[in-house]
Amino acid sequence: MSDQPTQTQESKPDGQRFYHAQTGYQLILSLSKDEMECRAHLEVKTDGTPPTRDELLGYLAADGITTGIDEEAIPLLLREARPGKSANGLLAAGIQPILGDDGKLAFSFDTADQPPAETTADEDPEKRQIDFRAVQKFINADADQEIGRILPPTNGTPGKTVRGKPVPSEAGKPLMLKLGQNVRSGGDNNDILFAEIHGRVKQEGDTINIVEEYVVDGNVDFGVGNIRFNGFVEVRGDVLDGFQVSASKGLKITGNVGACRLISHGNIEFCGMDGQGQGKGSILCGGSITAHFIHDSAVECWGNMLVDVELRNCSIHCRGSLITGVLAGGDCVTLAGLEVKKLGAPSAVKTVVHSGVDYHDLDRMQILLEQLDELQQQITKTKDLQEITTLTEKKQQLARVIVDVRAHRPAGSNPKINIKDRIHEGVTIYLGDAVEEFATELSGPISLIENSRDGGLRRLSLNSLEILASDLEKAWLENDEQERQERLKQEAAEREAAEAEAQQALDEAEQAEPAAEPPAPD
Repeated sequence: MSDQPTQTQESKPDGQRFYHAQTGYQLILSLSKDEMECRAHLEVKTDGTPPTRDELLGYLAADGITTGIDEEAIPLLLREARPGKSANGLLAAGIQPILGDDGKLAFSFDTADQPPAETTADEDPEKRQIDFRAVQKFINADADQEIGRILPPTNGTPGKTVRGKPVPSEAGKPLMLKLGQNVRSGGDNNDILFAEIHGRVKQEGDTINIVEEYVVDGNVDFGVGNIRFNGFVEVRGDVLDGFQVSASKGLKITGNVGACRLISHGNIEFCGMDGQGQGKGSILCGGSITAHFIHDSAVECWGNMLVDVELRNCSIHCRGSLITGVLAGGDCVTLAGLEVKKLGAPSAVKTVVHSGVDYHDLDRMQILLEQLDELQQQITKTKDLQEITTLTEKKQQLARVIVDVRAHRPAGSNPKINIKDRIHEGVTIYLGDAVEEFATELSGPISLIENSRDGGLRRLSLNSLEILASDLEKAWLENDEQERQERLKQEAAEREAAEAEAQQALDEAEQAEPAAEPPAPD
């Protein structure tokens, strides 16, 4: 029998068959209809031997199979094809075409939907702290900021059959994106998106918007995380301890706030804040604050404050007016006046109140006084006359600055306190240059202003907080001067009347005196 192989070819509905017959074996190569697969069936006779690797590669090449040959499948097939046995295997697979990417929106900044951020960079991984509150899931945008670009679809990558024929790929689909509220397109191809206002990016279906409001329908907790939003935030629940909510255009919380930090350029409204005695609650507000109560917290407010129930053990810095029910403990600085039902507490808790002054001026004054004290200590310690002269000049300059700061009365200043019920002992009040420490309880209702003439505080009948202390003091002084002038006039009139009466009495006495009789003749 000849050792030359016999080769035949046969077409089938599902592809082609290539038969390679040899003395000791028969090899059938099956090519799929789309020419993306080539499978082998190898039968070895009982007294035969399988082909070698090179012979098998030669059969593949002879049938045009040149692409996607599996180099590991060939030895595996040959090992399984023992004498009297048969083996099957996939010897070659074509390269599938890769579908083109669909068009998409590529944001121009990192999204906030990232894993929790590490708050410390300690080299020891065990000592690193993870901030699990950093889970914000929306993107902030500023007005005129580029928020993203629309990327066109790609054509994809062609494939290849096992015979090396190209297989065309399909292009991706273009992004069908609609521009919603406060979004505009630009660029040469109108493929760049810009925000028209400050807000957050919100994509609903095929529409992208910039919205000014972010609503949390529940509590701010670890599921929501810290909030930093360029717009208005409404929380329909509580803000739990340790979280921060920052909203540039305003903040409304229907529930209570724990030991948290609230920040807004606009107004802030909430039910109550309790720093839990830790003083960890804080508020920074560029507008007005409305609440029922605030405990153990630090508050900085550039507008008016209305806390209708109480403020306890707080540090209040307010550049507007403050109206509250009870103010007890801590310190309070208001620029436009204070109106309170009860000031202090029956326990005589220390409560310090400044009204009519900007807290920035107070902070600066404290720094200047510390510098002045330091200069005085240097003057006391040194014995060098030249140094004493230099330090004394600096002290005098600093003293002049202190006088200017102390005399500064910014716009809106109203050094006035309205007491509707009472002032408890333990309260210290600063109004202008006047200061008074209350060692006993003082009952209201009264209005307190500075007594610019005699020093101390002037007690007036309760009047509206909108009436400026300066107008009240001016009116009081004018009225007092008018009364003084009237008293002087009355006293002068009374003197004139008394003098006239005395003169009249004298005249009458002279007229009533009898004429002297002539002397009798001798």
